[in-house]
Amino acid sequence: MSTPIPLESLLRQNPASAVSNGNGQPHTNGQVHTNGNGRPPGQSNGNGRGIPEIELPIGPPLRLDKPHGELALAAPRHTWGKKARLLKAFLLGRPVWVTWQVTYNCNYGCSFCTYWKNDFKPHEENSLEDFASGARKLSELGSLIVSLAGGEPMLRRDIHQIVDVIARDHFPYLTTSGSGMTTKRARQLWEAGLWGCSVSIDYADPDKHAEHRGVKFAFERAIKAIEQLMEARTDLSYQRVQIISVLTDDNLDEMPKLCELARELGVYWQVQPYSVMKTGNERQRHLRGATEVLMDLKRRYPETFHTNRLYLERFDEAVNDGISGCIAGRAMFNIDNQMVVSKCVEFNLTEPCGNLRSEDMQTVLGRLHEAHERNTCTACWYSCRGEVEVLYETRGFLNSMHSFLWQSRRQPGLEGASKGD
Repeated sequence: MSTPIPLESLLRQNPASAVSNGNGQPHTNGQVHTNGNGRPPGQSNGNGRGIPEIELPIGPPLRLDKPHGELALAAPRHTWGKKARLLKAFLLGRPVWVTWQVTYNCNYGCSFCTYWKNDFKPHEENSLEDFASGARKLSELGSLIVSLAGGEPMLRRDIHQIVDVIARDHFPYLTTSGSGMTTKRARQLWEAGLWGCSVSIDYADPDKHAEHRGVKFAFERAIKAIEQLMEARTDLSYQRVQIISVLTDDNLDEMPKLCELARELGVYWQVQPYSVMKTGNERQRHLRGATEVLMDLKRRYPETFHTNRLYLERFDEAVNDGISGCIAGRAMFNIDNQMVVSKCVEFNLTEPCGNLRSEDMQTVLGRLHEAHERNTCTACWYSCRGEVEVLYETRGFLNSMHSFLWQSRRQPGLEGASKGD
């Protein structure tokens, strides 16, 4: 067991300067950023950075909505029944992946993101009933992979209940920095039906990871969360834990170390490139040569490195010219923290396609298809785009589908995980 996280880890560091546009001012793309509630985010609190001096392990009290026990919830569908429905949705050309922003608040200060500037109040974000209603509407499309993201999802005290209402008909997958995780909360998540959890680690060097995440001991906290998640799993044949890393301009040499770290911890490892859409900072794009390094790691760590080969092959293409043909709005879409649906997480304010709180799924789906037809964006190669997009090519489909249908007999976390040669 690892030692307790030091109290000093609750004190923020100065976030890295990636949010700057080069003149010392926050990047704005010529616009005044708001967090969706009409107010500029990140009001100053005396430290000049607009973020709290002290972060809490979990968020504010629950809003006064209908309790979980009073929601009209369907009985959970069997796992293989959900897998069959997902495959049917794929074959029929329906969406198969939804990114659902549990909250846009965050207690870190990452250099490649600006969500930590947000300051939503509990009543301004989705209620548990919103999640239940939204999950029912998604069920009209089939059983989908629902990526629960943010912000920091663990700031929601009811995150395990959110997982429960989604898991009845879908595959909830959580992405977290590790902040706010405890063994109890990990067990609650698994028992609620969580399919998997990604914990963010971008540098094998703890000091570098803390610097770029804007919080002291961010690395140690992530490692602790992984240990707690692994310890609390209730179904080793189904539940999975992985490290996910954001590839930027200065951490390509960290990738082999991170892959080896994942192998030592007995978890999967996945990587996705930084997108300039997050901060506007062109300098943080990863450098050429990433594809060669990553493909070598894929060969050496076939059981640990869980990213699709076809997706990895296009990393250099993505950073040099961009990749056209984005499937956002057709095979995947985003729901934000106020039930606004858009083709992609980056377009909830500029190109909304409806709101699942007040509109039916088919109406919103029609607008998503229209947004897809207009889509010419080549700015990202996020995993939520690329990992789904390559499934529509035979080689990509064959490379990923087996890992979805069942865990490998040599799945990390069990005896016999492969070591790189």
